Amino acid sequence: MKSRLRNLAPFLRLLVAIPLLLAFADVCVLGSERRIELADGLNGAWRTPEASWDGRTMLLLHGFADDMDGAGNLQKRLAEALSSAGIASFRINFRGEGDRFRTNLLSTFHGRVADTTNVLEWVRSQAGVDVRHIGVMGWSLGGATAAGAAAVVPDRIRCMVLWSSAGGDLHEGFTRGNFAATFEQAAREGQGRLEIPGWKTVTLRRGFFESFRGRVVEEDLRRYTGAFLSIRGTEDYLPAREAEFLKAVQGQPREAVSIGGADHVFNVFQPGSPIPDRVLTLTVDWLKRAL
Repeated sequence: MKSRLRNLAPFLRLLVAIPLLLAFADVCVLGSERRIELADGLNGAWRTPEASWDGRTMLLLHGFADDMDGAGNLQKRLAEALSSAGIASFRINFRGEGDRFRTNLLSTFHGRVADTTNVLEWVRSQAGVDVRHIGVMGWSLGGATAAGAAAVVPDRIRCMVLWSSAGGDLHEGFTRGNFAATFEQAAREGQGRLEIPGWKTVTLRRGFFESFRGRVVEEDLRRYTGAFLSIRGTEDYLPAREAEFLKAVQGQPREAVSIGGADHVFNVFQPGSPIPDRVLTLTVDWLKRAL
């Protein structure tokens, strides 16, 4: 128990570090979607349904080195689909990371979790939100972030959806394979460069890697008691850990869907692929029942 509390300590410190300056958000109205500027560079897009809304709300978390709209704007499309289904959403840009063109990354896993829990409190304070019906969705590292946030505030989240989520020991996952040379460089020099083929080269700090130490996704999921859905393609470069996820989660319903031929980003960059629409339909239909 003491070890677990030590692991959570950085999250709790960051929760205090971003007080509810969130209440003083600068709101810019853009049709049915509002751009929200919160404290210390934390921002996102708050979307409420134009027709009837019963207060159900989803928080959408982007993947590593991406932004709130997600690869191929698939998370933006999810927000639109949720709105059409009568569900509000807030998709956020993590501090120090949330810009798909940004190459100098300052984020940490602790910071991602703190951003999530603080934004969750902002969402809970909004008029019309039913605090009993708030869920979180995360893509890739955003999935692990969702699990980390659920471990801190398990009573705040009714349901969770993971897309292509990272799993297992995160420090091991982010210090081996394609990340190994970058990790070693950061350990020596304080920062390292990582080339993401076909996209961009990013700079990562030593603190980024250290923030994953002791973080195991399934351990976080064991603290979560709400509904759960994980979606992954058979061609995902991350190892499938849905069996481990389902064993860890205690709530119901808990389900996993495997999509044949889908890659990590659900073939969103392949013109004419039906897979992105299938992922959106699976997600929204499930949330209609579980949220």
